[in-house]
Amino acid sequence: MTAPTNDELLTLDELATRLGIHPDTARGLYRRKVIPGIKVGHRTLRFEYSKVLDALRRAGDPAANTAAK
Repeated sequence: MTAPTNDELLTLDELATRLGIHPDTARGLYRRKVIPGIKVGHRTLRFEYSKVLDALRRAGDPAANTAAK
C-alpha cells in the first residue's frame, strides 16, 4: 500500500481501510466533526488523508497511531 499524496481524496471505505477501523466508525468521526471531510454532491464524501491524520492526532485518537503510513 502506498502513502497517499497530500491532494489525494479518499472514499470513506478507503479511509477506514488505511486507518484500520470500520467504515461506520469513520463515518461517526466525520459526523461528530472529529475529522474533516468534503461533501461532493448530495451523499458523497471524500477525505484528505493528511488532514484526517492531523485531526486525529489533535484529538488524541489512537487510530492516528495505527494508521497506514
